[in-house]
Amino acid sequence: MVSGIESKTASPIRHDDASVKFAYAFAIAIAVAEIALDLGTWVELDIASIYGIPLVVAAFTRNRRLLWGLAFALTLATFIAYALQISAGAFDLHEALFVNRVLDAVALLLTAGLVHVWMMSLDIREAQANLLENQNRKLEAANDLLVAHEAQIVRQNEELIRRRHEAEEASGRKTRLLNAVSHDIRNPVNTISIMAEVIRRTSEDPALATQIPQMAKRLQSNAQSLVALVSEVLDIAHLDSGLLQRRESTFSLNELIDAKCRDLAQLAEAKSLHLESEVPGRIVRVRTDRIKLDRIITNLLTNAIKFTAKGSVTISAAIAAEGPVAIRVRDTGIGIADHELGRIFDEFAQFNVPLGKLNGGWGLGLAISRRLANFIGATISVESELGSGTVFTVLLPSECVVDIEQVVLPVAS
Repeated sequence: MVSGIESKTASPIRHDDASVKFAYAFAIAIAVAEIALDLGTWVELDIASIYGIPLVVAAFTRNRRLLWGLAFALTLATFIAYALQISAGAFDLHEALFVNRVLDAVALLLTAGLVHVWMMSLDIREAQANLLENQNRKLEAANDLLVAHEAQIVRQNEELIRRRHEAEEASGRKTRLLNAVSHDIRNPVNTISIMAEVIRRTSEDPALATQIPQMAKRLQSNAQSLVALVSEVLDIAHLDSGLLQRRESTFSLNELIDAKCRDLAQLAEAKSLHLESEVPGRIVRVRTDRIKLDRIITNLLTNAIKFTAKGSVTISAAIAAEGPVAIRVRDTGIGIADHELGRIFDEFAQFNVPLGKLNGGWGLGLAISRRLANFIGATISVESELGSGTVFTVLLPSECVVDIEQVVLPVAS
């Protein structure tokens, strides 16, 4: 990382500072006073020897024009004063006073030259300081850019790591899904193959022809199980694709529940189960995605029927005052152990057993139901006691309720 370089040089003297203006006035005042004193005193007093003082004062102004202007004026005043002070005919190049004046002028010009060099050195130093400061600012800007670039690289690396983890997780999910599905597909496919072979052989023996309808029924049941499994796999893939769309509509919840009971009544009767519905005494109209809510209820009911050997399966709906709508599916089945409740909605929890001892579990329907419920803004929960049955509850938020109508009973004639 590039570090900033701190400049320790003094800032340039600005010509509008009060101290500079004072130096201007003071240098000129000293020069005028010296010239006036030199022109108005006796010849023996060599005032020109201190003419360098205003030049030194002028150095603080950093103004070369003022410096050389004063130097020229003071040099001229040196010889004017000499010309005024000597008597007529007394001039001589070797005369001591004239030599002193020449030496004073040389010293004055030398002082001006040295002060000029000093001013130039300060200007060079300030120019170098300004250059260094500019370079420092450029380095700081480059440093900030580098830091921002490094931060961007860190963010990109984190994003790449996150995406890699997601890809690895997705790959692992797909692998587990394929392993699970391959087992679940193998069972009905093998059964279908065996039953087809048995039907073929039975059809060749007229004495066994009466058994064909029962075998065909079992064949049809396994085919339906296979279709249901493939449908669930396709649903999982559709959910993972992120292409799922929400299509809301307004409908009667009472009618939806009654319709599902009618649709699945034959499935329940096949296991000698009593399937019933308990809808509110009022017609509850809700606005949500009917197709997805229908799929959730279907999954919960078929799952309840599948794991209930005897007794009943009940679906009910209730609504609290200005509260959510609760749809419950209750069964008298085998129940779920407490340690399984935490992972019952995981599509892969059913396969968390040693290889070669995979069971039917509770299928992918519950995982699909939970993801569909989250998608439409609902929640799904479960309560169960091993051996006593299970209750699944779907809560639709209160904002889904559009209207509640009182049921009008027919008047007896």
